[in-house]
Amino acid sequence: MMKIKEKHRLRKPSGPFLVGCTHFSYEYDSNESGEKSRVIPCLCFFPAKGSGEGKLKAYVNENIIPGANGIETNSYVNAPICDGKYPLLLFSHGYNLFCEANTVQFEELASHGYMVLSIGHEGAGSYKLPSDVLLVPDTEKQMKELQADAVNAIELFSSYSAWLNGDGKDASIEEHRDSYQRLIDGQPGLTAQSERWIKDSLVALDMFLNEGEQGNALLHHHVDKESIGAFGMSFGGSTALSLTHASDLIRASVNLDGFYYSTILEKPIKKPILMVQNETGLFLTYPFLNAENDAYMIQVKNSTHANFTDYNEILAENYISKGVVGDKEVEQAILGEIDPNEMERIMNVLLLDFFDKYLKGKDSQVLDTDNLPDEVILFRK
Repeated sequence: MMKIKEKHRLRKPSGPFLVGCTHFSYEYDSNESGEKSRVIPCLCFFPAKGSGEGKLKAYVNENIIPGANGIETNSYVNAPICDGKYPLLLFSHGYNLFCEANTVQFEELASHGYMVLSIGHEGAGSYKLPSDVLLVPDTEKQMKELQADAVNAIELFSSYSAWLNGDGKDASIEEHRDSYQRLIDGQPGLTAQSERWIKDSLVALDMFLNEGEQGNALLHHHVDKESIGAFGMSFGGSTALSLTHASDLIRASVNLDGFYYSTILEKPIKKPILMVQNETGLFLTYPFLNAENDAYMIQVKNSTHANFTDYNEILAENYISKGVVGDKEVEQAILGEIDPNEMERIMNVLLLDFFDKYLKGKDSQVLDTDNLPDEVILFRK
């Protein structure tokens, strides 16, 4: 079991604004039957008024992350939002995680004048609703739906990684597309799930911008509708890239270490994108090559997949998982050798620099310069 810090306050965000936070949920008919059959849990972080007084949000419910009741955020619950209009960023978490899983990034962005709407996806994450109902995944159902995908993925990603590091280095974009298509075709369950996450995100965006929907009307008035972006981690990162196609409102997108599960992968992304990956493989090479706007692809040395979440911040010690591959027992650390504090800094800096450029019109201070952290390998297009 992972050991969580017994008492800890998340790192203080660096921007000039205090951070406010509120949570709510939406419902919609996912089967067009006329009944509201799917729940979308949401958390919103935003620039807040005040002098630093009020109730701070607890990090996450104890039933979602056991031992997390000693973690405190920097976000004031239901604080009033500052006057003015702000860019809005949609966020989707990693598969089977939770809305709070990248709170460090939410608070950093909100402190610099962004609104962040973290969207949950029923059946593929754990959430505490405003009604105090706890939503958790049906693991047996997941196993039935995705077991074949999981078995295929091991072989598919292993051979794809070997190809990228071999013949793929000099391959044409058509060869990259064919290789990517094989991975998509071999994981139909995840591709179908991706479509549900895209729909969740579009519904949440539409409802959030609708003045009459639930309790967010006061937030609605503060959205700069000409400056909306998306980002996500892992499966949520794939969702963020897909939203560039699915919504004209999305102006730019960031994928934090998520393979691009797209049914229209041959269609070039025509909006600015940033894709950040761990050191084990450049699995986002094809969407980078296929992009038809500004594109940045980054590899972070000595990082793992979990380094792209708040686990950098909340783990008391690195968690070592054990398993069997073939006939051998193997151990795998959940976090890489990169310093966890530096990893959080890198994500915060990259996200702010990218969205400041494409949603606020500022000059890049990092991505378009040589002022890069030592752990970062950057490809620009």
